[in-house]
Amino acid sequence: MNKKVRQPAVAPKARTPQPSRVKIHFPVAVSLLVAAVVLFVRVRLLSLPLERDEGEYAYMGQSILNGILPYSESYNMKLPGVYYMYALIMALFGQSPAGIHTGLLLLIAGSAVLLFFLGKRVLDTASGFLAAATYLVLTSVPGTYGFAAHAAHFIVFFALAGLLALLKSEDGYKIRWLIVSGFCFGLAFLMKQQAAVFLVMGGVLALFFEWQRHPRTLKQLLQNLGIFSFAAVSPYILIVLLALATGTFDKFWYWTVSYARQYVGINTWAKGISFFSGSLKLVTEGVEGFWIVGLLGIGALFLSPLARQNRWTILLFFLFSFLSICPGLYFRNHYFIAFLPALSLAVAAALRFPAEWENKFKGYGLVLSLLVFSALAAVNFTTHAGHYFNYPVSGVCARMYGRNPFQESVEVAKFIRKNTAPGDRIAILGSEPQIYFYSQRKAATGYLYAYPLMEIQPFARQMQQEMIDDIERNKPKYLVVVNSAISWLASPQSDVYIMNWYAAYSETNYHLVGFVDMISPVDARYVWGEAVQNYRPLGKENIAVMERNK
Repeated sequence: MNKKVRQPAVAPKARTPQPSRVKIHFPVAVSLLVAAVVLFVRVRLLSLPLERDEGEYAYMGQSILNGILPYSESYNMKLPGVYYMYALIMALFGQSPAGIHTGLLLLIAGSAVLLFFLGKRVLDTASGFLAAATYLVLTSVPGTYGFAAHAAHFIVFFALAGLLALLKSEDGYKIRWLIVSGFCFGLAFLMKQQAAVFLVMGGVLALFFEWQRHPRTLKQLLQNLGIFSFAAVSPYILIVLLALATGTFDKFWYWTVSYARQYVGINTWAKGISFFSGSLKLVTEGVEGFWIVGLLGIGALFLSPLARQNRWTILLFFLFSFLSICPGLYFRNHYFIAFLPALSLAVAAALRFPAEWENKFKGYGLVLSLLVFSALAAVNFTTHAGHYFNYPVSGVCARMYGRNPFQESVEVAKFIRKNTAPGDRIAILGSEPQIYFYSQRKAATGYLYAYPLMEIQPFARQMQQEMIDDIERNKPKYLVVVNSAISWLASPQSDVYIMNWYAAYSETNYHLVGFVDMISPVDARYVWGEAVQNYRPLGKENIAVMERNK
């Protein structure tokens, strides 16, 4: 009896002819060489001190591992997906900067692999290798802060997985892949709200692909969109149900919706343009050529026979990736990470273009493409050679982050951990949650950052009073006061109520036992114990460690 063979719902599309194996070997070799250099650099910098966003994620992940759920004792406006990812990474690789950055290294490698398959799918195999290698280079530019495990890295991984699954649905087993795609895009959204743009992109592409197959079947269009949408919102629904079940829903909603809505409305267009130009200068330093080639690649999509079949998919990915960095008009450097996969794909399209016209280039089109790519990568490695190969890890941190007290936080946390018991609480007046993580001591307040307190938004005074109430109620053994403009970002219009409170409260309840004089980004002096009484600061910014009076 003959068995029936299950056929895919839609016959696979005709594949673009692939170049010969000999020609494939060249882009593979060049891409792997670049990847090896990036791997060396990232391994060398695994112990780079955590910056404050990493500190927040690490502390929240640490709390999860200790059985404390997000928004119960500490909170921020970000959705909790990245907290759970940090908890997973630290469970696997340890609660240290090196452990966290090992997880980041694997995450970036995974994103590069996904980008390779995406490039192979929408262009060809050589393009996949070039796109992946370009992404590895662009995320290693110091100005992107790509060595830090920001939420954008997690967004990229899940968004790429979602896009690949959506493309896979064209080959058959459509419902299954639509569900996988929507769920991956939903996980990307849980990493940070800005990934909502990718959910919209997924829905648009799901409709677009079905319209290409059955342009007049409205029922099928709506069915596909419904399946994708349900799968996309399901991760968020699960988080909401968890918040309801654990009694944290009010805080969860307040921070991730009510306050987040105020946060994205603070900036003006003038500020946004200023932020964009300032950040763009840093994220493109040393890789200006890649960005120019990427923009040329968008034009090449309309001339390239190779890209004809998937040009609208690439264009929509490029557009929505750019939109993902725009919410709130903050344009912080690490936001651009979410745009880099689409840019890398455009770079690959441009680099492959000469190879499509071998006759005009007398058979040297691929060679020309690889020479251009190699030259662009070499410019980056040369421009940032100090960060990549020469400076010690502490020097890289200082040059990347300037006067931010990320190195100093390590020493402050060591002092606190040495002089406290595991059950003691501490409070930080400033925005340095990494100190909580390093010291492994619980925060006396749910406010991990001072930034919301200084913003011109209607919840500012309420937030300040809540932080004050937390500190007065929990009586932390140590107060860490960060006297740094970057750690507060106060403006002339900021409410300084909490600063006036601190001046009076600390005078009667605390005494100075430690002082970090931040003289310059590469020079800090640490003074502990009785020596602080006679020390005269040399720098304008410092960290004061106050112990509660007995």
